[in-house]
Amino acid sequence: MVAACDIVPEHSNALAVEYEIDEYTDYRRLLERDDIDMVDLCVPTYLHASLAVEALEWGKHVLCEKPIARNLTEADAMIKTARKTGLKLMVGHVRRFDHRYVEINKAITSGEIGAPVYIRRAERQWLPFPASGWHWRPEMGGGVILDIGVHIADLFRWLYSQNPVSVYAVGRKVRQAAREADSFDHVFITYTFPNGAVGLAEASWAHPPDFGAGLYASLDVVGTLGKIQFSDQESNPMLVFDQDTGAAYPRYFQFMSTTEYAFEEEIRHFVDCLLEDSEPTISLADARAALEMVVAAQQSARIGQPIPIPFDEANF
Repeated sequence: MVAACDIVPEHSNALAVEYEIDEYTDYRRLLERDDIDMVDLCVPTYLHASLAVEALEWGKHVLCEKPIARNLTEADAMIKTARKTGLKLMVGHVRRFDHRYVEINKAITSGEIGAPVYIRRAERQWLPFPASGWHWRPEMGGGVILDIGVHIADLFRWLYSQNPVSVYAVGRKVRQAAREADSFDHVFITYTFPNGAVGLAEASWAHPPDFGAGLYASLDVVGTLGKIQFSDQESNPMLVFDQDTGAAYPRYFQFMSTTEYAFEEEIRHFVDCLLEDSEPTISLADARAALEMVVAAQQSARIGQPIPIPFDEANF
């Protein structure tokens, strides 16, 4: 790592001091440097496409946070630029580097529970950002469906090893910030797959603030020969109760959504792909398909009707 860039000087300066690297507040100065081979985009969703395209055109490989973009048009522009420049672009679907989900995927692909026919996934939290935050605004972050639902969409595709054929979603605007932004903060999504298999997703920013501390996610995978059940409560099995604070959940890792090492392995994998000139395990087709699933779910929640997949944005 040779440089950090953030529009908030205190943020870039903190990284610069910790890692003894250069700092910028204007990303263009960073892209002009010949000694930078790749950039890692940790920016709001609405900036993914413009910054990724610009970085690729400057000759930089790009690791971009999920989802790949706000919509399929932007995603296609990113993919087209990556292919035109011959540079690598990978989207950070970090679940694929979390050992817990890797082991679940191995158990499924090995036939341990037979053919999966039903997967239920819930990811629930209290979004801690102010009402003015970009996450709430559909035109900037897409709300809970794009921000959290894309994790579940990619997980379903990965575990089922195929694309769904339709989606039906029911969304709610529970918190005041969601209502003001006209954005969903709680949603149930049902994906139907070609063989009749089903994926049921719950994504929420409306749970009580302390709920996500120990009960963020759960997963059930039902197959023809058995079942896999996972809850992150089992990753934090200790509960502490006292008279002053009530229940406490001592964390084994910072992010309940995944483990810290998964982010490290994600970045290391992308760097290895650059050094070895190999293709990332998360393809551009994977990233686009996960986005297609959630933008279709977003539309379904808006109109209250099932949506076929493949999804044609031009028709809506």
